[in-house]
Amino acid sequence: MSVRCLAVALVVVSLSVAGCAAATRPVDPPHPAATGSGPPAAVSGLDLVFLHTMTAHQERTLAILRVAPERIRQPALRTLVAAVEATEADEVDRAREWIRAADPDSGGHRHEHPGPTGDADPVARLRGTPAAGYDAALVAVLAPQQRQAAELARAHLALAVSPVVRDLARRIDESRTAQVRLLAGLPVARPTP
Repeated sequence: MSVRCLAVALVVVSLSVAGCAAATRPVDPPHPAATGSGPPAAVSGLDLVFLHTMTAHQERTLAILRVAPERIRQPALRTLVAAVEATEADEVDRAREWIRAADPDSGGHRHEHPGPTGDADPVARLRGTPAAGYDAALVAVLAPQQRQAAELARAHLALAVSPVVRDLARRIDESRTAQVRLLAGLPVARPTP
């Protein structure tokens, strides 16, 4: 999916959840970002839509990573998966705090987020993969997932209102782009269709 399509999708989602976003009030999130900068002046509007969308995307990533980490054979892939899981779990926790602070009456309302491709459920695909091909299958699923996260974050950079949400989007773009490069360089056999 192109960055332009992602930006359009983000605007469409924002319009479709305008009732959710319009009903929220800007607030200061309860804790600052990991970069040491202070909390955002306000999290509302498109920043909230981005946080909802990115959180849903990251929850899918975490589900992919947690299918069967013990089946990973390549040490570099195992290390990368552990780092991605820790980073994304922290980002999800922070985003949920910001979302709850901005809209305490949301009751945990979540927005759906499409997968990076029209393929079958990646979690089911990984569960059905034999041990010998697991690393390659994980890379084949994780690389487009992380590429899409970078594209979503990059698309939000031009729309972000909160400096800290913009910083989060920038860090997601940079880290996921680097992860895709690392995944591409791993010596794992490519899966057969």
